[in-house]
Amino acid sequence: MKFETSITAGTFVTFPGGALAGQGRIEFAAPCADGWLVIADRTPVHPVSFRWPDQPADLGQITFADGVVVEIADAWTGLVDAGAGVLLMGEEAKAVRKGEGEWQGVVVHIVQSDRDLGPYVGEEARFTVEPRRRKALSIPHTAAHLAALALNAASVPFWTKDFADSDALGRPNLDKAAIENSSIEPTVSTDVYRLGKSLKKKGFDRDAFLSKLHIVGAEISGTTGRWLETNSLVSLTPSEGLLDGIRQWRCNLDGIEVIIPCGGTHVERLSDIGDVNITLAPSEDGFVMTTRAREA
Repeated sequence: MKFETSITAGTFVTFPGGALAGQGRIEFAAPCADGWLVIADRTPVHPVSFRWPDQPADLGQITFADGVVVEIADAWTGLVDAGAGVLLMGEEAKAVRKGEGEWQGVVVHIVQSDRDLGPYVGEEARFTVEPRRRKALSIPHTAAHLAALALNAASVPFWTKDFADSDALGRPNLDKAAIENSSIEPTVSTDVYRLGKSLKKKGFDRDAFLSKLHIVGAEISGTTGRWLETNSLVSLTPSEGLLDGIRQWRCNLDGIEVIIPCGGTHVERLSDIGDVNITLAPSEDGFVMTTRAREA
């Protein structure tokens, strides 16, 4: 989708620090098939990314100054070019190469309303996020990071050569090398890995690994469970800033501060997560890791 717009800067977001509410000035409102597209200069709402759409968007409400309340049914990442006066969404945004031109990321709230929201442009509004959904998505996202690190640890015996790319704990980063796609839903994260010829050339014993998936899965579950007992703090830094900014997930594991680039949302402490069940299953090109996590 493509729209004309006068927006000159990207959206300032506060969700990395865990914000569930905040004020924003409405900069854009346009009707769409599902209701209205609304963009503000700042928001606590986490949008789904068009580049790596693993975590779904927050849901919530917008309360305008006159007391009118509308529901946020979805939130997408869009791109604006101040010079061209253009807003891109969906496939049009996806076609823009990262770092190309002067494009800046914005949070596009998909709002359900029969009311004309155009007159609210330029006015302040209050944005609130549905907390239960935020937490239900944050729990498996944090658990998925732990599972990925535990996967790297469990896969060490299957490397027959030194692998240059290591994770923050010093293990060969199989997760980064093999991940094909990831999807997060309330209480569950599903990660699909491809074990192709390039990994074999780099020294990964695919056949031996796949023959011991049940053993690897048990080791991943054990390592993840041990980390969850530590009550370590989890943070995203910076806690607020432009949507396009690089954010880092931080957590102390085994006495080491682990840092992973991440644009999602997470729990505040590992103790916020209860039981975690991790299973590995073979697929045509590799394997699928499913991480189920519940609130403590």
